[in-house]
Amino acid sequence: MYLTNAQIRTRARRLLDDNIFGKDWLKSAFLSTLTILIILATSGSLIILSNTFVDPFLHSIIEDPSILFAAEILLYVVDVLFVFIPIGPIMVGLSSVHIELVRGSGAISIKKFFNGFRGIVDNFQIGFMYALNIVLWSLLAIFPGIYVGYSYSMAFYVRNDHPEYTWRECFDESERIMEGNRWRLFKLHCNFIGWFLLGFAFAGIGLLWVFPYASVSTAVFYEEAKNSKN
Repeated sequence: MYLTNAQIRTRARRLLDDNIFGKDWLKSAFLSTLTILIILATSGSLIILSNTFVDPFLHSIIEDPSILFAAEILLYVVDVLFVFIPIGPIMVGLSSVHIELVRGSGAISIKKFFNGFRGIVDNFQIGFMYALNIVLWSLLAIFPGIYVGYSYSMAFYVRNDHPEYTWRECFDESERIMEGNRWRLFKLHCNFIGWFLLGFAFAGIGLLWVFPYASVSTAVFYEEAKNSKN
């Protein structure tokens, strides 16, 4: 019998001491902040370089408007992918922190976050291929992109459980786990829409507390979905 979404959220809050100012929730909020800073520092700098040098260069060498438009669309896609460059190591690290909490470590370990930067090339590849698949399928239509995103959403957890897996094997295992579970996870994430809106209401700072709640809930979901498939 599957846990209901309400039961998953309740367990996540208990794992975070049921206190937004408790030690573990604050630690996880710190990791949310660190995640944002890493993304801004890496992908932001690459996008600035792209807009400063690559875009003007394209305008200087391409005269045909239709070819220039196609080149700018391609550059835009590349810029979107830049945002996802650090996602692999970050998501593997966060998955490591939260799945250990779910499995009974008893506390959030900031040190485990940096597990994602070990084997960084392989973890980067998982993140990049995850982003690439979502972007390419979303170019066809938004719903295929969402479907693919949920199909591969457990790949980062799988990577923690099977560090020997290639990115393709992580995706295949995620698809197996998510078979019949995509809609359940989508509904779980929809439950956080109100929380995210509330987080935005506090100048966006509240999101630093909402992200841990959603992330730990997803880790609880993964553990249950994985065990149901074994």
